[in-house]
Amino acid sequence: MKFNNLDHKLFWPAISFTFLALGLAVFFPEQSGAAANAGMKWVTNDIGWFIQLAGFSSLMFLLYLAFSRFGNIKLGTDSDTPEFSYSSYAFMIFSAGVGAALIFWAVGEPMYYMQSPPMFAEQGSPEAAQWLITYTLFHWGPTGWAIFCLPAVPFAYYLHKMKRRNLRLSQLLVDIIGEKHAKGIVGYIIDIVAIFGTLGAFSTSMGLAVDLIGAGIENLTGIQNGIEVQVGIIVLFIAFYALVMFAGMKKGVSKLANACVYAAFALGLIILISGPTAFIFSYFFDSLGVMFNNYIRMSFWTDPVQKSGFPQAWTMYYWAWYFAYLVMMGVFLARISKGRTIKQLVLTTITFGSAGCSFFIAIFGSYSVFNEITGALPILQWMTESGVSSAIIQTIKSLPFGGIILVTFLVVEFFLMSTTMTSAAMAVSMMTTKELDHDADPDVSVRMIWAIGIGAVSMAAFFMGGSIDTIKSMCVVVGLPMIVLYFMLVVCLMKWIRRDHPELFAQTVAAPAQVSDNAVELNKVEA
Repeated sequence: MKFNNLDHKLFWPAISFTFLALGLAVFFPEQSGAAANAGMKWVTNDIGWFIQLAGFSSLMFLLYLAFSRFGNIKLGTDSDTPEFSYSSYAFMIFSAGVGAALIFWAVGEPMYYMQSPPMFAEQGSPEAAQWLITYTLFHWGPTGWAIFCLPAVPFAYYLHKMKRRNLRLSQLLVDIIGEKHAKGIVGYIIDIVAIFGTLGAFSTSMGLAVDLIGAGIENLTGIQNGIEVQVGIIVLFIAFYALVMFAGMKKGVSKLANACVYAAFALGLIILISGPTAFIFSYFFDSLGVMFNNYIRMSFWTDPVQKSGFPQAWTMYYWAWYFAYLVMMGVFLARISKGRTIKQLVLTTITFGSAGCSFFIAIFGSYSVFNEITGALPILQWMTESGVSSAIIQTIKSLPFGGIILVTFLVVEFFLMSTTMTSAAMAVSMMTTKELDHDADPDVSVRMIWAIGIGAVSMAAFFMGGSIDTIKSMCVVVGLPMIVLYFMLVVCLMKWIRRDHPELFAQTVAAPAQVSDNAVELNKVEA
């Protein structure tokens, strides 16, 4: 097995730490689950406000960056042109929001809110009903996509503008921590934290996908959705990835991924047309209005007095999850943004990413709410008795030609997660490779090992109980340290811009002097 250009000092400690986490989960499942839950409780109760402030600050900073004089900075040399047409570029970002986790929560999240409404609304009241997909849209909207986008700007600047080839996070932070520390123990700690954060973030998505596919298999075959089935599904993910890597099927898989996205949209349109179309449109736009009317309140609500636990269990969890995607989303968005401006990267990501998520939330979420409040389907009862995955599967099967649609849905979910797994393995493989030629890929063997590592971390959640709360707890714990790295990247980005574009900063210095000169002239005239 070849390991071309492998950074052994980073790769082996990182992969060892990954399998150590799996070992602890397998041999000490209760203690590991309790530790994850305790970690989440401490993070959300004591410093949850910091997570929310960081999320909102990410959105504000990116909007400032896009609409200021920095927005027109090109991510590449003057001669670089975009590799993709704008429509293809927007679609790739748009489709990045389409995945198993989104569809899982598009149906499940409103049902959870129906049980425990936010903003002190009474359960079952009309006031509670207006918040059901409002908060879901908020959690998958502009702030979340800003968190995804923020690291992409420095990654893209570093990769395309500065033409650097080593994508270790510590190398991007040299201007803060220094060359000596970047190549020493401090740098390796930063990189290991970033890698494990990526594994933890993606494993959350995979955990939800595996449970959903397992519930579908149980519904179709009667085979119980237990840990054996769940581990088997993860092994299938890894096996498919191996087939793709070693059989040279990358282009075919790319086309398959696009086909799956189209199939997911087709499924949404089937629900829109065959379901309560008027209600879906009306409920979506009403919820959109409620969200924008309360955006600031929702962004900073910590509920310190009544302590309902809602913002801790949901908003803080989501933001921590998104922060943990630092490397994966940063690298993905950066690689497709060559030749774009900072403004194009920021606005396209926030706008089209949010739109992609809103499409599914509007349809799947509104459809589930309609069926529950009209009594057409006992979705909340299904969720209480069998879990949210089972409720989603039964909801889909209730559609016309439900059996065929369900099989199609499960196939789409499997391939969507498989292609996302490709991106995750690619991101961490690039970090553990010393240097790559521009646009080159890491060694296949390295990517394969990291694919197994991703599967291992996903298995850990199921050995620790496999509950939604356990999966969420893992994500919050790994997401917290990533916030610090986010803001270090922001500082580095502004240092690079100041170095490469001093004229943009000179504008702010010259302005007061110009005002003073005008004032002097005015005084002369008056005299």
